[in-house]
Amino acid sequence: MYSSVTDICASKELDAVLLHIDSVASQSRSPHWTPGWRGESEVALLDAIFSARAPYGGPSTGVRAVIGRWRAHRGDDRLDDLTTLAELSSDPDALVEILSNRQFVPGNSRTKGAAAAVAAQTLISVGLSCSADFASHDKHHFDAFRAIPGLGETTWECMLMHLGVRTEKANRHLHSFVADALEPLHHELAADIAEDHCALILAAAANALDTDLASLEHAVWRYQHKSPRAKQRHSESEVRSAG
Repeated sequence: MYSSVTDICASKELDAVLLHIDSVASQSRSPHWTPGWRGESEVALLDAIFSARAPYGGPSTGVRAVIGRWRAHRGDDRLDDLTTLAELSSDPDALVEILSNRQFVPGNSRTKGAAAAVAAQTLISVGLSCSADFASHDKHHFDAFRAIPGLGETTWECMLMHLGVRTEKANRHLHSFVADALEPLHHELAADIAEDHCALILAAAANALDTDLASLEHAVWRYQHKSPRAKQRHSESEVRSAG
């Protein structure tokens, strides 16, 4: 595994990552510079579902407008009890009205509001009812979630990202972003850069940009999720693992 050993090299690495961020996921270019919703399982779920195949919007529009309406309905500053959403699963239109949003999930099987209520009910049934529960999630939980029509791996990963839980796939996205940034410096060695070194570089980048690491990682994750190059890297990684 490649690892930087000099301050000069580390400085060049940081500059390269900052340049890459500015080129493809700058704060002026991406709406995803938000720290997520740690400690708020209800909001993390709503964000993940309502941001699927839809513009994210600004601080008071799009996804965050939906969240604002739910927060106003709940009248609580900390939304971390999925039973409040699950209780609406018997009336699919209720959450649609509360959130004032009639978008449908991919596949158009149901509204996103109805899907959020069903998802909350499903998560509770497998033992995930608040943000702390997700730290010990496993494949059983994921399988139950993705069995809901219109929801899948990306929505699951997005929800966990907002809760501060980094899956193996999310870490690969962050690693790939740094590797792409460093490729002009290290060429073929960039893909083998150690994950802990990637984490250090991203933390340094967040500090240089005077932002929190969670916001930077969210913006990077969103960009990488849609990047064809990232998908190619994941495929190559899976082939190497299988071999």
